[in-house]
Amino acid sequence: MSSTIEWKDVGGDGKGKSGKSDFLRLSAGTHVVRLLGPPVAMNKFMVQGEDGRWRSAVCEDAENNPVTKNHGINPSERYAINVIDRSDGELKILEGGVSVFNEFKKYYTMTGINPGASIGADFKIVVTGAGRSKKIVTDFDRKNNLTEDEIAYVKGRGGLNKLEDIFKVTPNDQLEAKLFGEDVVASGSSSPQKSSADLDIEAPTSNIDPNTEEVGDDLPF
Repeated sequence: MSSTIEWKDVGGDGKGKSGKSDFLRLSAGTHVVRLLGPPVAMNKFMVQGEDGRWRSAVCEDAENNPVTKNHGINPSERYAINVIDRSDGELKILEGGVSVFNEFKKYYTMTGINPGASIGADFKIVVTGAGRSKKIVTDFDRKNNLTEDEIAYVKGRGGLNKLEDIFKVTPNDQLEAKLFGEDVVASGSSSPQKSSADLDIEAPTSNIDPNTEEVGDDLPF
């Protein structure tokens, strides 16, 4: 399931009410983000169907689920966090794998400072290539305290995106239908679809627009 964690637990160690929950698209280029609040961790399936469309679902148990059992597909270890996208100043959701979030954890480990708190940090994410050749490199950019304008902006949106609601767990009895469709479930056939883990690529995130509430983590909103 998706659950809020501490930075020390990244890597396996241990929306606003009035607006849309936008995801930061990690397309080729340089992205600079200011982390906000704590991250959430999840086990997430991302499967590409024959139509080329990606379908995703968060599962409760990475091993004991019908998709792994019946289709031989394993979920990926994923994380998500609220961020301010420095390119446009908008509040967004950054979702990524261990390689991206371990750099945030490294900052916390070295400094003892929560990078998502009021006294936090900006990070630079450089993306090159696409598909199998896609490479993502995350580096510390600079310390950065939240400004009064940024605080007012997030408050005006109703607070941070409530990530545990956005990345809800799909019950085991609904996982196959969500990822493969009712026909595959009804026929009991194995799925020919490919997963992002099999392809070793960064699959796209989903557009989700639920109601959310404020999440606090030593933040003034």
